[in-house]
Amino acid sequence: MTAVFAAVGVGVSAGIIAVGGGFGGPGGPGIFDPPTDADIWVVGGNIQDGTALEYSLAATEESSSLDSAQVSMVFEEAGDNWDVHFTVTNGTAATLENTVTMSKALTREGEVDESFRPYFVPIQSSIFAVRDMEYGASPKYLVVNAPWNQIFYQSSEVIVRVTGEEAVQTPAGTFDAFVLSYRLEENTSMIWVVRDLPLPVKAEVYGPEDELQYRYELVSAA
Repeated sequence: MTAVFAAVGVGVSAGIIAVGGGFGGPGGPGIFDPPTDADIWVVGGNIQDGTALEYSLAATEESSSLDSAQVSMVFEEAGDNWDVHFTVTNGTAATLENTVTMSKALTREGEVDESFRPYFVPIQSSIFAVRDMEYGASPKYLVVNAPWNQIFYQSSEVIVRVTGEEAVQTPAGTFDAFVLSYRLEENTSMIWVVRDLPLPVKAEVYGPEDELQYRYELVSAA
């Protein structure tokens, strides 16, 4: 399927997904009304030299966790990459700072100091988690019913989709957002994505035992 997407345009690719049921459900695009390249959202898009984002974050990993943390990121252009200056305060703990080189797609390119790794790992698996979503070779479309990710859980496939549009409130303001959601057990995981921002503005995600894996929201953007 990857070769197919490489050989055809965005509109035709979206049509193939629609025929295959990728955009299933009422109210979304279909073969006769496919999404276009204007509907594509790219992780890391609209970042400029000096862009600053701050989040509040609670995230748990096997080796480390953040609780009531404040995470700020300032992006400095470094050739084809970004030098991302992180400042993290984990609850009442002392503030820690570190700079990590990341690609334009926000994958890690540089080393991480061992002292910063316990902070960086839960940030990677929460605020940056949307970066790793993949549904075949499909772009990430901001249209209702568009599939963004496949999760294989208990011998079945769970599709993470855009399930609606709504105004979402954060400390950084109110945004018109597209809502990604899915459910493994009783709790529904939700992620709010805004068209012109490089990362989601809010998320609440649960694991297979209904445990909270991470929760964050945007505090400021400049």
